[in-house]
Amino acid sequence: MFVWGSLLYFRIYTPPANAMNIYVVGKQWMWKVEHPGGQHEINALHVPTGRPIQLTIISQDVFHSFSIPAFRVKREAIPGRFTSVWFQATMPGTYHLFCTQYCGTNHSQMIGDVVVMTPDDYKKWLRESTSGESLAQDGERLFASLSCNACHNTRPDARGPNLANVYNSQLTLTSGLAITADDAFLREAILNPSQHITQGYAPIMPTYQGQISEEGVIALVEYIKNLNSDYRIQQTLNTTDIVPENEGKAAPTTPAPAGQKEVKP
Repeated sequence: MFVWGSLLYFRIYTPPANAMNIYVVGKQWMWKVEHPGGQHEINALHVPTGRPIQLTIISQDVFHSFSIPAFRVKREAIPGRFTSVWFQATMPGTYHLFCTQYCGTNHSQMIGDVVVMTPDDYKKWLRESTSGESLAQDGERLFASLSCNACHNTRPDARGPNLANVYNSQLTLTSGLAITADDAFLREAILNPSQHITQGYAPIMPTYQGQISEEGVIALVEYIKNLNSDYRIQQTLNTTDIVPENEGKAAPTTPAPAGQKEVKP
């Protein structure tokens, strides 16, 4: 029974290698969804059929719980920590989305819809919903505005480690501990750099805790994940191979419900 249960557990919580990653930020009292291609949604999630979807979830304020009952999906949104869950939709339609963790006065209004579309309809939705810049491009702009490239660059005398191709690599810390630079590590290294000092570098990086929104941190993480050896954005979308027809033109995001305020990075 233990072996059977363990196999089921790892199958449920380990997303397939080809899963499409979408970020979800919970806040009182709405869900904000961030697609890698730059599409943003409020209390809605558009996904295609036949493709594994990995949700990377975090809360901006208090504990929430992201739940799609029709897909048997339920995962906590925890302040200060990424959690993840994955699913694969098989039938087009609109399904209910709830917060199932009491989170304050308007908890009952923290609801939304998961819209499952055919692959062709989903590609059309991506083209029509793009903001003109991907998350990685937003992160590149934020990386420059915070002067991160003053220390993190490819020069031999750089004061910070080279971030090109660092994602999912093995790093050795000053403590001698070897650690994988995954999404959670990158987030923690941005907000609490003194906790993860790479071997060979001085602990001089300031903390950005409270200075960057969760959306900003997500954009920075996506930028670092896509860094190549030349510190240039790899111009690819993780979701599809299409290029948006209205690239470079701003398109309105899904509006926030009345009484809810959108926070930009």
